Amino acid sequence: MRRLWVAFITSCLLSASAFAQGVLLGDEVKPGDHFRYEIALTVEGKMKVERNGRLDAITLRAKATHSFLERVDAADARGGVGRVIRYYQTAASEAAVGVDRSKRELGADRRLVVAQRTTEGSLHFSPEGPLSRDELELVAEHFDTLCLPGLLPAKELKPGETWKVGDDAVQYACLFEGLIKADVSGQFVEIKDGVAVFTITGTAEGIESGAQAKVAITATGKFDPTAKRITELTWEQTDDRAQGPASPASEVKAVIVLKRTALADEPKELAAEVRAKVPADVKVPPLLVHLRYADPEGRYQFVYPRDWHIVGRTKDHLVLRLLDKGEFVAQAAITTWKKAEPGKHSDPGDFKKSLTQVPGWIVESILEEGVVPTEAGRWLYRVAAKGKQDGLPVVQTFHLLAGPNGDQVTVSVLVALEKAEKLASRDVALVNAIEFRK
Repeated sequence: MRRLWVAFITSCLLSASAFAQGVLLGDEVKPGDHFRYEIALTVEGKMKVERNGRLDAITLRAKATHSFLERVDAADARGGVGRVIRYYQTAASEAAVGVDRSKRELGADRRLVVAQRTTEGSLHFSPEGPLSRDELELVAEHFDTLCLPGLLPAKELKPGETWKVGDDAVQYACLFEGLIKADVSGQFVEIKDGVAVFTITGTAEGIESGAQAKVAITATGKFDPTAKRITELTWEQTDDRAQGPASPASEVKAVIVLKRTALADEPKELAAEVRAKVPADVKVPPLLVHLRYADPEGRYQFVYPRDWHIVGRTKDHLVLRLLDKGEFVAQAAITTWKKAEPGKHSDPGDFKKSLTQVPGWIVESILEEGVVPTEAGRWLYRVAAKGKQDGLPVVQTFHLLAGPNGDQVTVSVLVALEKAEKLASRDVALVNAIEFRK
């Protein structure tokens, strides 16, 4: 028995001596690696919303839980992760904004998700079909596991030594679409129970959805030197985000607790027959990178490009804003219209007359008007006019769309005169995507 203890102590001393010489802090991933992730998020803070000419602070609380299996499908040029295939067992969130409460959950038919790096940033999509905006936020706005290898220096360090965290890793960890500047560093703290403990601290500024954000980061992680894996990470981040074209200003603190387990065997949820659904080419079919929207009343639905962001909704109205690389281009409002008899539609003259009653709208000239060709059984009338909206020079297009059963919606799209060329025909494409209930 004594010999066993002596051998054990000797082993520990040798191990400690080896670690004292330094530890290679590098998270090595390769295609075919599998992991299980458990991620918990809590958020507290306030949103700043302008009401009646004054800025109100509204209390914000949210939490989210994610549990998923992940397969590394491809490495990037720097030895990190370029593309993964995930199967979400759990993806849900709850939020309280003032007195309003909301819950979101990933649909059972969208649990298979691909996350990959592109020349324009991160892309998330489901091979099963278009995601909704809520579903996209659930799978794309938790901690970005693809950035984990980039958080480490990939070189040998001794306890107490530091390194600069790369800008790419900072950008993706903070969920920025673009990084302005970053001053983030890591430190190898100690070896405890055979595990390397490290910290990451610093500040960063970036752009998300056209809004500037400043963040401060304090994180602690655990690294298994034998397996060469980050196994745990607690990431605390305070955000000060300015108002953007599709989001209000906010000040929040987020705490993320991540646990990562390497899997020796391929899980059945990511077996070859499941992965066969994933496009082999990195160029994803356009339909899969669009989003889907279904009217809660069941009156219509449509699939639309991600450049359009839903910013408002009532029982009869849906408001979207078009962003082009974060720049606000146009605003669209979809409104349910009085129902006509099956196979018929409202009179174009009545529709045109209603346009003169739009508050704050002064028509200067009609650019075009008339029936627009569309699918069989549907009817579309369009009026494009130049004028002033609340004193500002704009171009507005008004559309009246009728379905075969007499269902109708109007779609008005407003764009500043100097940005009309950027809108191009995207308003017509949005209208033509609308499908009425059967």
